[in-house]
Amino acid sequence: MMYVGAAVLAGLAIFLSILGLNSLITASSEVDDRLDAYATMNTMFNASLDDQARLGERVNSYLNERGFTGSIAAALARADVKLTVLEYMLIKLALLLTPLILLWLFTGQLIGGLFLGAVFFFVPDLWLRQREAKRSADFAQQLPDTLALIVSGLRAGFSLQQSLLNVAKEAPEPTATEFKRLGQEVQLGVALHEALDGLVRRIKSPDLDMIVSVFKIHSRVGGNLSQVLETVSTTIRERVRLRREVQVITAQQRYASYVLGAMPPILGLILLSINPQYMLEMFQWNVFLCIPIGATVMTVLGFLAIRKIVDIKI
Repeated sequence: MMYVGAAVLAGLAIFLSILGLNSLITASSEVDDRLDAYATMNTMFNASLDDQARLGERVNSYLNERGFTGSIAAALARADVKLTVLEYMLIKLALLLTPLILLWLFTGQLIGGLFLGAVFFFVPDLWLRQREAKRSADFAQQLPDTLALIVSGLRAGFSLQQSLLNVAKEAPEPTATEFKRLGQEVQLGVALHEALDGLVRRIKSPDLDMIVSVFKIHSRVGGNLSQVLETVSTTIRERVRLRREVQVITAQQRYASYVLGAMPPILGLILLSINPQYMLEMFQWNVFLCIPIGATVMTVLGFLAIRKIVDIKI
């Protein structure tokens, strides 16, 4: 029965992995999906929409109505990951089941499999936060050049909306993608200030929030927008330079947190490969189970403490 159960769980894990990775590879943007709906309107009218609703769409719609999925959907949008909440959760479930099945099948250690599966379960969250942070940092570093493009467009006689659309053609990633999405939303009928608010929600940057506030104030009271943006660009450029200097000064401490955080699990895997019987004794239901639990908690707390110390706000 153990092998039958392991085989069923293995098949489920493989299915979830293939489904999630296929969605990640073939996924399109939300705006493209909305445009495709209009492009294929004749085909859609040939059949009943209720009969064509797929199970995955119904489940994803149900999940989107739940409150706990709002943060996941927002994080996926900020990281520019073309996955629905359902597909993301399927990938996490597959990562939870795969090490659990393998360790249970080959060693018979259910507790160790649960512990390792729980670790793998949070790997997508760490990857998503890292991707989101890197994308926001890249966008913030490109803001001075982005403002320079907008100012040059305004001085050339373009309107604000035309200058913003021109950024999507000239700016590097991820600025080009975000302003392209902004332009698509405006073309679909979304007001410019609402599209800018959506941009602020996707990119967590106080500098961008300040720039959007400048756009809103200008739309109400007027003024020389190009001169104001040029002054803001100079301020942001100095902040970016200072932020880079702080990153260089704290580089040693940040890399020390990575080394100290990765050392315990790496040493544990090395010892597991050398003497698996000795290491698996710690994952039994006895007093030794507190060793891996305590080590994990202290490693995570130490990593977070070091990161908090070197996280200097500018």
